[in-house]
Amino acid sequence: MLFGMFSENVWKPTISRLRECTRVGYESAYRTHIRDRWSNVDMDAINVAGIESWLDSFDKPGAARKAYAVFRAILRLAYRQGVTDNDVTRRDIRLPHLRHYEPQVLSAPEVRKLLKGFYGHPLEAWLLVSVCAGLRRCESVGIEWTDLDLRRGTVTVKRSVQWVAGHETVTEPKTDLSRRTVALPRFAVKRLAELRHGTKTGRLVGSLNANQVANHYRSWCKRMKLPCVPPRNLRHTFGTLAIKAGTDISVVARQLGHSDIQTTARYYLKPDLSVLKDMQKAWQKLILTC
Repeated sequence: MLFGMFSENVWKPTISRLRECTRVGYESAYRTHIRDRWSNVDMDAINVAGIESWLDSFDKPGAARKAYAVFRAILRLAYRQGVTDNDVTRRDIRLPHLRHYEPQVLSAPEVRKLLKGFYGHPLEAWLLVSVCAGLRRCESVGIEWTDLDLRRGTVTVKRSVQWVAGHETVTEPKTDLSRRTVALPRFAVKRLAELRHGTKTGRLVGSLNANQVANHYRSWCKRMKLPCVPPRNLRHTFGTLAIKAGTDISVVARQLGHSDIQTTARYYLKPDLSVLKDMQKAWQKLILTC
C-alpha cells in the first residue's frame, strides 16, 4: 500500500480524537514535511537510507525530529494493523543532533525588579502566579480568580488554554499530575488578595488570549526597562531558583507538575559555581582528613 493512501484513509481518522493543539501539530508536520516526500512510496519500500536522506534535508534539527515522530507513528500504526511487515522504525536510524535547550532565566534580584515593575499593571496577578508558582504558559493564562484559595495560599490548575489555528482552545491539563494544587509564597497571596477586591471573577488576564498576554508583557518590560524572559521561561526561572534555594528536586517536580522527575533534573538542576565550590571544599575535607 502507498504511504499516502494509508495516511489519508487510516492514520488521519485516528488522530481526530486527540487534543486539538496536538492534532493540528501532527497535521501540520504531515502536510509540510511528510506528504510530498512519501505519499507515492510503497510502505514496504521505505528503508533506513531513504529516511536518513530525508532527515538530512531539513534545515532545522528540531523540525526534522518532530516530522520523524509523526512519520514513525504512521509506520508503526501500519505495522500493527498488518498493512506492512516492514517496521523500519525499529532499526537504528540516525537523527539530526539537537542542541540541548538552555532556557534563559532570571536571577532572584531580577525577579524582584520585575515584580515591582508590574505593580498595579493589569497583568500583575498573572505574573505573580506565573513566576511564583512555576505554571506553564497555557496554565497561567487559564487561571481564574475562583482557582485561588487565598486563605490556604494555593492555586489550583484546572485547565489549559492555548491559541490554535487562529482561535482559543480550552482543554484539561495534559496529564493527571498537571492537574494540581500548588502553593504560593505569602507575599504573592497578600498582593493577590489586594488585587482581587473581594468578589472578582473571570480570568486573571481578563479577556486577553495567550498571544496578547505575551505581547503586553514584553511591551511593558521594554517600556519600563525591566528584566525580561519569554513567558514560558518564567516557569524555568521558578524551578531553577527553587532548586538553588535548596528545595528537594522531587518537591519542585510536584509543584511543576512533571510526570517524570528526570525532566526536572534535565532542565532545572544546574548548580551555580558557588555550589560547585562548596562541593569541592567538602570533598577536599573528606580526602585530607582521612
